[in-house]
Amino acid sequence: MRQSLDRRRFLSLASGVGILGRQGASARVAQEVTVARGGVLRIALSGEPPTLDMHQTPDTIVLLVASHLHETLFTWDATQRPVPHLAESYEVSDDGRLIQLQIRRQVPFHNGEELTAADVVASIERWGRVTGLGNAFLAATERIAVTAPDVIEIRLKRPFGVLPIALARGLQGCAISPKSVLDRSDDLRLAEYVGTGPFRFGEWRPDRFVRLERFADYASPGGDRSGYAGPKTVFLEGIEFIPVWDEAARVTGLQSGAIDYVETLGPDHELTLRDDPSLVSELPATDSWLSFVLNLRSPLLADVRFRRGLQLALDCQPIMQAAYGEGFYELTPTLMPGAAPWISDAGAERYNQHRVDEAARLIAASGYAGTPLRLLTTREIVPEYTASLVVKQQLAAAGVAVDVHVVDGATLNDRRYDPTLWELYTASASFRPDPILRNMTCAAPGWWCDASKDALLADLSGEADHETRFAIWERVQRQFYEDVPRLKIGDARRLVVHTAHLHDVGPTSLQPEFSRAWLAE
Repeated sequence: MRQSLDRRRFLSLASGVGILGRQGASARVAQEVTVARGGVLRIALSGEPPTLDMHQTPDTIVLLVASHLHETLFTWDATQRPVPHLAESYEVSDDGRLIQLQIRRQVPFHNGEELTAADVVASIERWGRVTGLGNAFLAATERIAVTAPDVIEIRLKRPFGVLPIALARGLQGCAISPKSVLDRSDDLRLAEYVGTGPFRFGEWRPDRFVRLERFADYASPGGDRSGYAGPKTVFLEGIEFIPVWDEAARVTGLQSGAIDYVETLGPDHELTLRDDPSLVSELPATDSWLSFVLNLRSPLLADVRFRRGLQLALDCQPIMQAAYGEGFYELTPTLMPGAAPWISDAGAERYNQHRVDEAARLIAASGYAGTPLRLLTTREIVPEYTASLVVKQQLAAAGVAVDVHVVDGATLNDRRYDPTLWELYTASASFRPDPILRNMTCAAPGWWCDASKDALLADLSGEADHETRFAIWERVQRQFYEDVPRLKIGDARRLVVHTAHLHDVGPTSLQPEFSRAWLAE
């Protein structure tokens, strides 16, 4: 087993990378590879996780780490369909108002307790209070009851056709914790990080590492392996997540062998890394989009004419070119890149228009008096930081002043919930297999509160038929471009890189899962 590695030791090792380090890595690759048990997987994060409580934030780092601790009732197969995970099965009445969930038996939590229906109800209720999608679910729910130790019954006021989707793995997903832990927690903080996942919480040293340990009593689901679903054999002894804020240091860590996997890298590194025999790199199709979230509670952004002026002022091509580079982005109006059944051009007439004179007229008509807009961004995600500088220049051409406030990722995550601290912040909207998982509720930072939009979202969650839901979604996307709660810039490709001795990473669209991964000797 390899020595434990925290951020300080990682930086020490990575700084010494040279010819010997590279030759050692290549030699390992050249050996015949057989499945091996043991070892600690080392993953470089772009920053410090703000929490490991999945209910609290849509931060992708949180899902990456916490999904190895906490599991959900449903997950996703290779065709992006929700399938049972901690749930054994579910039944829906003909009128769609009564749902019965059978919970898997003999599934232990990390604290030795066994999963029961009472744990599921407590987890759903907390998730429902904390998250936007959960709020929508509870608003449609009459009651949730335990009818047997492993059965819950959900009686709805109105149909909620997307229940398996809502309760599946995802950002701010409905992670299941023991009721005994939730009874000692509140809606802002978990008393303990205890789940049913293949790894248990080990240690968290802020700014150094989060360490997870193999859960020896993990109860693997059955069925066939498909996407995130199916049996899991845990080979690793543990995982260490190490915050490495500097992107160049993350690259050096990979090349030296000090790091096995990098959470995020700008795609401009692809040309450098793809021919390195010690590394494996992949460049999936576009499945996320760069945006600037607008604070609709700020007096500066209250007038839709001003927001439409910002929208009109932008030329998205040079922004994406500077942020991602040629070949690593696409300019489309869709809000669901990567999810083929949901791709739509609705609202395209308002996307990427770059009419600066018209933008300036709208901005002047709104009464804008020159007060700088506060734009939050972070250097931890280089494309977002780069894009913020180009957007500042483009908005200046339309007469809008912007102050760029550069903070670390955790601080940005905290500040975006305070509407007095910002007007815009950079955000990469990551892949979602279904639009109901795209948080556009009034409660989400930015506070896009509109009765007609909220009614459409309620209809979208209530329906099960895809054609009906697609028509509703197109209306939501069109209203997105009319109301301008965000400035969509473009679709981006992700660079996935790991050392060649790391095997069986699995899907990465909803963050990678290492429950089947193993390290070659």
